[in-house]
Amino acid sequence: MQITSASREPLAPWIRQHRDRIDEALWSDGHVLFRDFDVGGLDGFESSAASACDTLYRHYGDLPLASASENVYFATPYPKHLEIRFHNEASHTQTWPSRQLFFCLEPASEGGEWTLSDGRKVIERLPAEMLDRFRELGLVYRRRFIRGLDASWEQFFKVSSLQELREKIAPTGHEIDAISENDLTVSYRTHALLQIPERDTEAWFNQILLHHPDALPTEVDALLSKHFRRDQFPRTVFFGDGSPIPAGWVRTIDRVLTECSVRIQTQVHDVLLVNNLLMAHGRLPYSGNRQVRVALGDMRDHATAATAAMKEPA
Repeated sequence: MQITSASREPLAPWIRQHRDRIDEALWSDGHVLFRDFDVGGLDGFESSAASACDTLYRHYGDLPLASASENVYFATPYPKHLEIRFHNEASHTQTWPSRQLFFCLEPASEGGEWTLSDGRKVIERLPAEMLDRFRELGLVYRRRFIRGLDASWEQFFKVSSLQELREKIAPTGHEIDAISENDLTVSYRTHALLQIPERDTEAWFNQILLHHPDALPTEVDALLSKHFRRDQFPRTVFFGDGSPIPAGWVRTIDRVLTECSVRIQTQVHDVLLVNNLLMAHGRLPYSGNRQVRVALGDMRDHATAATAAMKEPA
């Protein structure tokens, strides 16, 4: 859904005034694009995010902070000539945002579209055999934190020592395999699909296309393969019992997510509000100096809401 302001109304109060309409659009369409509003810079974007969410999240380790308030992040620092594949934000962790907002400070000179794929449509098109196996086994993500490559484990988990890390993640079900402080692997078993109680619906909800080696761009796969076995890449994902997800299945997932997707060409001062429970998002390659900021809100976890659609393996 796109909402355009004919008179450049201030965005934050507009959202507060029309919150019921926006909330419903997030369930029906999965996203709302605000265009030609007066956002009011980064402070105004944060206020708009606070108006669209009940609470904002300031402890996310996968994105670098972009404001002193710690409620606004830079977009994913990923090479601009490569596509960011579809993923539901933080679905590889114990907690995830229900809502995510993107603010375009400067659009790309070419490319850089936001891409969104509806997880409800995805499960309607994926083969039943595939869905049943993902429901039965779920997923296990393995994140190898190697110093100088990707975010550090200290940054990601917001800790300063291995002992603090162990104490923090012990209740969450994470497992640690520490080679050294400069090279450790953290595994986490979780869902591949999500049951959403509010609408009694199920959605595709994961980061398979960001973690599976067969979903990587050729040049990235080739570079990593020079230094690591493919099952020891910095990010990998398997079925919940540790067995490999077939490459052919990954190609099918990629194809179906693309078939169920829309592209949104960014304009300056656009704000995109996404229902992260329903919509996987990505970004197309671009040229120029694209500048986007991000806010996350209304966190969920297994203990409170949005129970994962996953059966325990026999």
